[in-house]
Parts: sequence; structure tokens; C-alpha cells
Amino acid sequence: MRSTKGLALAFALVALVPLTATLSGCALTEEDVINPREPYAADALPLGAERGPVKRTLTAEETRDQFHDLAAEDYVVKKGDTLWSIANHFLKDPYYWPEIWYANPEIANPHRIYPGDHINIVFVGDRPRLAVGLRPHIRYESLPPAVASIPLELVRPFLSYDQVLSEADFNAAPYLIANREGTMHASTGDIVYARPGLDGEQQRFAVVEKGKALRDDRTGELLGYRAIYKGEANLLEAHDPATLELKDSVREVQDGDRLVDMTPEAFTRDVTPQIPAFPIDARIILLPDAITQIGSHQVAIIDRGADSGVTAGDLLQISKRGRIIEDRFAPREANESGRQALRGPAVRLPDYPIGTAMVFRSYDRVSYALVIQAAESIETGDLAQTPVQDSRR
Repeated sequence: MRSTKGLALAFALVALVPLTATLSGCALTEEDVINPREPYAADALPLGAERGPVKRTLTAEETRDQFHDLAAEDYVVKKGDTLWSIANHFLKDPYYWPEIWYANPEIANPHRIYPGDHINIVFVGDRPRLAVGLRPHIRYESLPPAVASIPLELVRPFLSYDQVLSEADFNAAPYLIANREGTMHASTGDIVYARPGLDGEQQRFAVVEKGKALRDDRTGELLGYRAIYKGEANLLEAHDPATLELKDSVREVQDGDRLVDMTPEAFTRDVTPQIPAFPIDARIILLPDAITQIGSHQVAIIDRGADSGVTAGDLLQISKRGRIIEDRFAPREANESGRQALRGPAVRLPDYPIGTAMVFRSYDRVSYALVIQAAESIETGDLAQTPVQDSRR
């Protein structure tokens, strides 16, 4: 008796091919949806503080509800604490820290917090607020370093080394042509040569590699390139080619790598977390620390920068974009020829928040942000926006 197993499988595969082709050929796009995403409008009040006076968006009752426990004991600030971790100790949603923090007028620079300070709950009118207790005046002579907004050790490599450069900047930068040993790679202590010749006015350079192109997630417009730091080069002789010595290399240096200015650290402990006073509607376009996804305490690059008003300290809500799906249960409409549609209308599901990021470095058209809280994995294409009232669900 002949076996029909292979025949049945062949029929199954033949039947599957047109079905798969049909499904892939009918992929739903933004143009198909009946409820396109609304523009990110300025009329929605930000959640909390704006740059300048605090914007009151919480009622007294809502403010009280933000606290884990209104009877909580004082919190003594420890070395290694951050403003975000302290806020998380008291509040259900640390986003509201800028609004709930009380700037005690009796304390010089009440926004600065130091190890040893006592953070307590005080009532201003009928609203509970967080405040730092009065400090003995003798302490002003020898205060320890102030508490930073975020863990600086996590972002310092991106502050001190990473840069974003335009294509013209890369093309204009001097490049390495060889090392003294004639090998493919060089490292700390090696002598390298660069062209065009240097004038000798500058002695220290950052050696960088041209990284991935950074593009606007909506338009595809080129915003610049990530300059991946490889080490420092010190000028020895300013001829053509110029002679330099490599210092403190963190990656192998190759021919073709560029020499650019060393960058000063752009983020200090004085930066205070703030909720932007206007809509920022950015997308995550690159994850420097990962291939596909990141979580808390990792860095993301977004496609908005200083030209859009983004500045260090900005708190942004990270959200997943809602999927576009077919409504299979809606009545099928007839087309111009009277034939019933083969599929239901395309519907966009709502975006939903999954985390929080804080900008720590802003370039003209892109910014670096540290994810300080994530409920699920964050990917390129996720939204980074000004948090607005009623969006924290």
C-alpha cells in the first residue's frame, strides 16, 4: 500500500504558500488606519513642573495619594543615592517629584541634597511635600558632594567620550593613515601618523570611529553620526603626516579613524530633573549598549535635541507605539464596484507607557538619555515624550 504522508504534507505546503503570501501582501500600514495617531499637542498640561515656576496639576487629594505612607519616617541621604531613588522611596510615581518637592526658602539652594541630609514630609497648606531638613550652618564650610540626579558613573563614558558629528564634520577631520609598526591595529603607547598635517595649536585629540547613521524616525532625514571613542592621541610632531602617540585606548585603533576635539563633561550634579514645559515628541533611534533592546540604567539616543528645546535634566515618558490590527468583527464595506471588502478596517491600538528616561546630553538634533525605570524591554522606535496628565497608566 502506498504511503500518503508525503502527499498530504505537499498539499499542506501548497495550500500554505498562497495564504502566507496573501497575509504578507496585506500588511497594515499607518496609511490604512481609520484612527491615525493624533499630533502631540501643546494643550495637554505637563504632569508636573515646568522650567521656572511649578505648574500645579495635582489636587491636594491627588498629592496625598502619591505618597506610599504619609507617616513615613525621615530618610537619611546616603552616598550613592540619586534624586530619583530618593523620590522613589517616598512616592508611588517619582515623575511627580518636581511638583511635590518643597523649595524651603530658609535653606541655601534647597534643590541640592547632600549625604547626611534628612528628607521628610512636610505640609504646606493642605498639601504634603518633600523637603530637606534645616542644616547646621557650620556644615556649609565642608559639605560633601551633592547628590546627583542620576548615577553619573553609568553615563560618564558618554559624557566624556562619545560625540555626535555631522557628515561634514567627519569628512573634515584629520584621519590616521598608519602606525609605526605597519600593523592593522594600534593601541596605548603606539605611534601613529595622520593627515592632513596638523598646525600644532592643539595637542590632544580624541580618536573616533564613524558609527551608525542617526536618522529621524519619521522622515529618514540624516541627523548625524555617532562618533565611537577609541582613545586619546597626543601630538608629537606637527608635520604632514603628523606624528602622534596613543594614550588610554579603550578600543583598537585602525587606519581611517578620525581625530576630533576632546569633549568636556556636559552633565553635573547641579542638573535638576524637570518635566518639560512643552511637548517633546521623540523616537528612540539607537541603543548604544545593546543590539535590540535595553532596560533600566541603560542609554538610548533619541531623534530630538537642542534645536527642539531638549536639555539635560528633561524627564521623558517612554511608550510603546500601539499596533495596527484588523477589526475582523466590523461590518465589511462595499467598494466602488459594489464588492464587499475582503478585510475589516485597520485600527491603531493606543500607545502605552513602559518607562522613564532622563536626558543627560543634548546635541543640536539628537540627545542621549538614561533609562531610569522600565516596566518592559525598550526598543528602537519606542516613543520618548513629554509626560502629560492622565498618560501614566
